[in-house]
Amino acid sequence: MVQPKGCPTLFIDITYYVMKQLIITIGFVLFGIMMTTAQTITGRVINNLDEPLFGATIIWEGTTIAAFADENGQFELPQQDTTANLQIDYVGYDPIFIEVLPHETELNIVIDGITELMEVEVAAKRRDNYTSTLSTLNIETIGADEFRKAPCCNLAESFQTNASIDVAYNDAVTGAREIMLLGLRGTYTQMLVEKRPGITGLGSAFAMEYIPGTWLSGIQIAKGPSTVQNGYQAITGQINAELVKPFEDDRLFINLYTSTFGRTEANVHLNHQFNKKFSAGLLLHGSTRRNELDGNNDNFYDTPQKDMLDGMFRLFYRGDVLRSQINVHAISDRHTAGQIAAALPDGVRPFLIGQDHDRIEVFGKIGYLGFEKLYNTTGFIYNAAYHKLNSFYGDRFHSGVQRNVYLNWMYSTIIGNTNHKFDYGATYLFDQYDEQLNDTDFSRTEKVPGAFAEYTYKGPKLEGGERDFASSFGAVLGLRVDYHNLFGWLITPRGSVKYNFSDDSVIRFSAGRGYRTANVIAENIGMLASSRMIRILDNLEMEDAWNYGFNYTQNFTIGEQEGSFVFDAYHTNFNNQVVLDMDSDYRFVDFYNLDGQSYSNSLLAVLSYELFKGFDFKLGYKFNDVKTTYQGVLRQRPMVAKHRGLIVIDYETPDEKWELNTNMQLVGQSRFADVIDNPYHTDEQHIGTAPAYAVVNAQLTYRITEKFELYAGAENLTNFRQPNPIIDWENPFGEYFDATHIYAPITGAMGFLGVRYGIE
Repeated sequence: MVQPKGCPTLFIDITYYVMKQLIITIGFVLFGIMMTTAQTITGRVINNLDEPLFGATIIWEGTTIAAFADENGQFELPQQDTTANLQIDYVGYDPIFIEVLPHETELNIVIDGITELMEVEVAAKRRDNYTSTLSTLNIETIGADEFRKAPCCNLAESFQTNASIDVAYNDAVTGAREIMLLGLRGTYTQMLVEKRPGITGLGSAFAMEYIPGTWLSGIQIAKGPSTVQNGYQAITGQINAELVKPFEDDRLFINLYTSTFGRTEANVHLNHQFNKKFSAGLLLHGSTRRNELDGNNDNFYDTPQKDMLDGMFRLFYRGDVLRSQINVHAISDRHTAGQIAAALPDGVRPFLIGQDHDRIEVFGKIGYLGFEKLYNTTGFIYNAAYHKLNSFYGDRFHSGVQRNVYLNWMYSTIIGNTNHKFDYGATYLFDQYDEQLNDTDFSRTEKVPGAFAEYTYKGPKLEGGERDFASSFGAVLGLRVDYHNLFGWLITPRGSVKYNFSDDSVIRFSAGRGYRTANVIAENIGMLASSRMIRILDNLEMEDAWNYGFNYTQNFTIGEQEGSFVFDAYHTNFNNQVVLDMDSDYRFVDFYNLDGQSYSNSLLAVLSYELFKGFDFKLGYKFNDVKTTYQGVLRQRPMVAKHRGLIVIDYETPDEKWELNTNMQLVGQSRFADVIDNPYHTDEQHIGTAPAYAVVNAQLTYRITEKFELYAGAENLTNFRQPNPIIDWENPFGEYFDATHIYAPITGAMGFLGVRYGIE
């Protein structure tokens, strides 16, 4: 492994990069301004509810000159010299034709001719959380209104009402949480923030806390093999978090939150649109947690003490032929956990945990739309980050610096016509770690250049809404090739196909490969909250797995009420896995390369339905069969419940003033890791099978005005807590202490209160 040289200060490293990117962006902006003299016609496509029709096709009749409406319904086309007709197509609407005169340069197109499928009403009703029936990839979308059904203080807390994602704690003291998708840990899911890899490496344990909930405008969950455009890392799928844009967000937005657990948060958004093209936003977050909660009387904090400051500046330019943005994100995060010193006898040294994270990153996008043929576009995504970590766990010290650079260039075109789309590009990933755990050095440098190509087929629409095989079939076939300086060539094929029985019914099949490098310490910091010694028994190789999937999605109408049914079936099979072994010896945590089988089978069924106007419910069931070979024996992975359920009930009064949101998460039995030789274990609580349990959450919202609302609620209303979660809690510096056997909440019922206020 390559040893990084030196450790320049944060400001020297980042200031140079920021200035360089600002100069590049300003240059592109000036270039875009000069290009705006081209003769073009611009417009916006909306429905009769003033909703933008994202993805609508606009084409000059009798030509191949076409454009697609963006997320705001906006489009741009070359102007014609003579009077010509524009044809506008959108799923669920009859095609329309508009006569455009040569002197017209701006259009506002309102489509009101809905076909018999009434697709527009379906889309409007399911915007909060739905699975697309039109995309070839199995993508579930969570909208901004869905986040308001729970406190949603950060990204990790955005999945309470979602059946696809599970969120769990890793241990009883650090407060670190992670997601699970398709039965596997979140490390096997590629986390993206606006289509770029999110926080990885040293900050991965708390990465989802660094995206406050109010910053989110939507989340897309792509299950199974997904696009190859963002990298080779996705094994179980991709989760992309979209952030609020300054030209879409309120000019001023304030969210205040407090809970009975001593947690207080404030979010402030400040946005300004200078003109049609330039806009800027400032997103600010501050949070603190101060309490001495110890509901199980083990003298350990049930929740860590915390102070965090988080801010992001966003600058956008949206020209006619050039789009660009630059963002600066800075985080200062402090965690303190462990024993409550005041509760210990005089002279007893407390077991304390401290975690300090400092991070700054610069990221952005540049897109060029000024090609003669408007279906040709090119874009560039960039990210540079510096993350510094200093932490201790009793007598263990974990520290490091991570420098990360990610570059992604993409070009999009068509083959023949817009039914055949072709994307290709190149990426570069640089990750430098200077990481130590006590006297052990885990430093390394990864350099990974790569290239990708992806073909998308979307069948032509037929007149009158009729379908044949060509119009019902869709495919995405991708391949990327990367060269890793430590592990050599990586070949990543991925493919997905779909067939629509109708606009409301679709089946999908997918298959693909993914790789990832394991960060064994940073991704498993809960192991440091125990007396277990960490042993790395192999020269760890890159993790490598194939994923195969099936999806069936059906939208339906009963009377005037609409609903949907989604069924997923996925199998993940590892060629190599870095096995985390807590079974072989209670005194150690072993890491080694897989020698045998390791797989996950995951089934999911979700039924959503509006029983009557304002009353919605969702029922979800998930089955996870996750097994790994531990020292020659194939066993169920510890702390993964085979059966999980979700019940969500929402009600909104006819005047839309009051809204009640409730959800129940049911978690089945799971297996404890073997600690039978640990003399301080408790047979009923740490050996064999962990019991099933349920957690109930509820929130009531009162809207004073459209932009001013109060909300209050409670989490874990059943007050279910895992009893005695820490083994040998009385002797944290002894050889039997272990806080990693967590299967359920360790805190009881919590109340919360908040307010949201915005000015357009």
